[in-house]
Amino acid sequence: MMYMAVQAKGGKYFYAWSKILPDGSFYLPDQALQEYQIRPDSNIILMTGRNTAKGFSVLCKELIANSPLAPIFASIPQLQQFAIPEGEPVIVKERTFCWVYLNSKGYFTLPLSTWQQFGLQPGDRLLSLRATHLAFNNLAEGPYIEQAKQLRDILVYE
Repeated sequence: MMYMAVQAKGGKYFYAWSKILPDGSFYLPDQALQEYQIRPDSNIILMTGRNTAKGFSVLCKELIANSPLAPIFASIPQLQQFAIPEGEPVIVKERTFCWVYLNSKGYFTLPLSTWQQFGLQPGDRLLSLRATHLAFNNLAEGPYIEQAKQLRDILVYE
């Protein structure tokens, strides 16, 4: 079933709300995965954003090479090659990165310590929203959260 993102004032697209489950698992909305050409049943890269202490971005790893992030990733080839342990955070230039396996149902699981590196914990509800051409964001705080709370049409995964 295909659900459309909800467009808010200012043109931002909100995909869905999703809650970090007690076991550390988290659901990524189908539409976001499709738009960013991220396939379930594959490894994905997460990173903290510049402007929030509570949340993370999901990167389209195929686009990294031609992006402003390329020099950062060149300094951590073990991340792109998935050579470090799954879910283990790597900090480069004040950003936290890790890789995880996204299962066929659209869920990934992080250890509690890694969630804490992203400023999050089980029970937190995050808003998935369109960001740049490289990544979509999953945020727990900020101006878009307040805007999204006033919209009724956003799907909720709990």
